Amino acid sequence: MATITQLEDLEVWKEAKVLAKMIYILTDGLPGSEEYNLKRHLKENARGFPANISEGFYRYFKKERLHFYSIAKGCLGEIKNDVYLCNDLGYIKSPHSLNEYLKQIDKVEKILNSFIGYTSKSSLQ
Repeated sequence: MATITQLEDLEVWKEAKVLAKMIYILTDGLPGSEEYNLKRHLKENARGFPANISEGFYRYFKKERLHFYSIAKGCLGEIKNDVYLCNDLGYIKSPHSLNEYLKQIDKVEKILNSFIGYTSKSSLQ
Protein backbone atom coordinates (compact mmCIF):
# COMPACT_ATOMS: atom_id res chain seq x y z
CA MET A 1 0.00 0.00 0.00
CA ALA A 2 1.30 3.46 -0.87
CA THR A 3 2.33 5.90 1.82
CA ILE A 4 -0.73 7.62 3.21
CA THR A 5 -0.10 11.04 4.70
CA GLN A 6 -3.41 12.81 4.14
CA LEU A 7 -7.06 12.03 3.54
CA GLU A 8 -6.72 12.75 -0.15
CA ASP A 9 -4.25 9.83 -0.43
CA LEU A 10 -6.93 7.29 0.51
CA GLU A 11 -8.18 5.40 -2.52
CA VAL A 12 -11.22 4.22 -0.56
CA TRP A 13 -12.21 7.81 0.23
CA LYS A 14 -11.81 8.88 -3.41
CA GLU A 15 -13.93 5.97 -4.66
CA ALA A 16 -16.51 6.59 -1.91
CA LYS A 17 -16.92 10.12 -3.26
CA VAL A 18 -17.50 8.70 -6.76
CA LEU A 19 -20.24 6.46 -5.36
CA ALA A 20 -21.75 9.38 -3.43
CA LYS A 21 -21.98 11.41 -6.62
CA MET A 22 -23.66 8.49 -8.41
CA ILE A 23 -26.18 8.18 -5.58
CA TYR A 24 -26.96 11.89 -5.61
CA ILE A 25 -27.64 11.66 -9.35
CA LEU A 26 -29.93 8.68 -8.71
CA THR A 27 -31.84 10.52 -5.99
CA ASP A 28 -32.42 13.49 -8.30
CA GLY A 29 -34.61 11.20 -10.40
CA LEU A 30 -36.67 9.75 -7.56
CA PRO A 31 -40.32 10.76 -7.33
CA GLY A 32 -41.45 13.38 -4.85
CA SER A 33 -43.23 10.72 -2.81
CA GLU A 34 -39.77 9.40 -1.85
CA GLU A 35 -38.48 12.80 -0.66
CA TYR A 36 -38.45 11.88 3.03
CA ASN A 37 -38.01 8.14 2.65
CA LEU A 38 -35.75 6.51 0.12
CA LYS A 39 -34.27 9.74 -1.23
CA ARG A 40 -33.30 11.06 2.19
CA HIS A 41 -31.97 7.70 3.38
CA LEU A 42 -29.81 7.22 0.28
CA LYS A 43 -28.38 10.72 0.52
CA GLU A 44 -27.60 10.35 4.22
CA ASN A 45 -25.70 7.13 3.63
CA ALA A 46 -24.00 8.39 0.46
CA ARG A 47 -22.72 11.33 2.50
CA GLY A 48 -22.06 9.27 5.62
CA PHE A 49 -19.95 6.64 3.88
CA PRO A 50 -17.02 8.89 2.89
CA ALA A 51 -17.59 11.06 5.98
CA ASN A 52 -17.03 8.11 8.33
CA ILE A 53 -13.89 7.12 6.44
CA SER A 54 -12.71 10.69 6.84
CA GLU A 55 -13.57 10.82 10.53
CA GLY A 56 -11.81 7.52 11.16
CA PHE A 57 -8.72 8.71 9.33
CA TYR A 58 -8.44 11.70 11.64
CA ARG A 59 -8.83 9.68 14.85
CA TYR A 60 -5.69 9.09 16.87
CA PHE A 61 -6.17 5.53 18.10
CA LYS A 62 -6.46 2.48 15.87
CA LYS A 63 -9.53 1.21 17.73
CA GLU A 64 -11.35 4.49 17.04
CA ARG A 65 -10.32 4.40 13.39
CA LEU A 66 -11.61 0.88 12.95
CA HIS A 67 -14.88 1.84 14.64
CA PHE A 68 -15.57 4.55 12.06
CA TYR A 69 -14.48 2.34 9.17
CA SER A 70 -16.97 -0.23 10.45
CA ILE A 71 -19.72 2.39 10.49
CA ALA A 72 -18.75 3.30 6.92
CA LYS A 73 -19.13 -0.34 5.94
CA GLY A 74 -22.63 -0.31 7.44
CA CYS A 75 -23.51 2.78 5.38
CA LEU A 76 -22.31 0.96 2.28
CA GLY A 77 -24.57 -1.99 3.07
CA GLU A 78 -27.54 0.32 3.40
CA ILE A 79 -26.69 2.00 0.09
CA LYS A 80 -26.56 -1.39 -1.63
CA ASN A 81 -29.92 -2.38 -0.17
CA ASP A 82 -31.53 0.89 -1.23
CA VAL A 83 -30.08 0.68 -4.75
CA TYR A 84 -31.68 -2.75 -5.14
CA LEU A 85 -34.95 -1.31 -3.82
CA CYS A 86 -34.76 1.56 -6.32
CA ASN A 87 -34.28 -0.97 -9.08
CA ASP A 88 -37.16 -3.15 -7.85
CA LEU A 89 -39.43 -0.10 -7.81
CA GLY A 90 -38.39 0.87 -11.36
CA TYR A 91 -36.58 4.06 -10.32
CA ILE A 92 -33.23 3.26 -11.95
CA LYS A 93 -33.54 4.50 -15.49
CA SER A 94 -30.33 6.43 -16.23
CA PRO A 95 -27.65 7.70 -16.42
CA HIS A 96 -26.45 4.63 -14.50
CA SER A 97 -27.77 1.08 -14.62
CA LEU A 98 -28.13 -1.26 -11.67
CA ASN A 99 -24.94 -3.03 -12.74
CA GLU A 100 -22.97 0.22 -12.71
CA TYR A 101 -24.09 0.99 -9.17
CA LEU A 102 -23.31 -2.55 -7.99
CA LYS A 103 -19.92 -2.47 -9.71
CA GLN A 104 -18.95 0.73 -7.86
CA ILE A 105 -20.34 -0.57 -4.56
CA ASP A 106 -18.36 -3.82 -4.92
CA LYS A 107 -15.22 -1.91 -5.89
CA VAL A 108 -15.47 0.34 -2.85
CA GLU A 109 -16.25 -2.59 -0.57
CA LYS A 110 -13.11 -4.46 -1.68
CA ILE A 111 -10.95 -1.39 -1.15
CA LEU A 112 -12.53 -0.72 2.24
CA ASN A 113 -12.04 -4.32 3.37
CA SER A 114 -8.37 -4.14 2.37
CA PHE A 115 -7.97 -0.81 4.13
CA ILE A 116 -9.59 -2.16 7.30
CA GLY A 117 -7.23 -5.14 7.18
CA TYR A 118 -4.24 -2.85 6.64
CA THR A 119 -5.30 -0.64 9.55
CA SER A 120 -5.88 -3.65 11.81
CA LYS A 121 -2.37 -4.95 11.16
CA SER A 122 -0.63 -1.58 11.42
CA SER A 123 1.66 -0.84 14.33
CA LEU A 124 -0.35 2.24 15.33
CA GLN A 125 -2.01 2.16 18.75
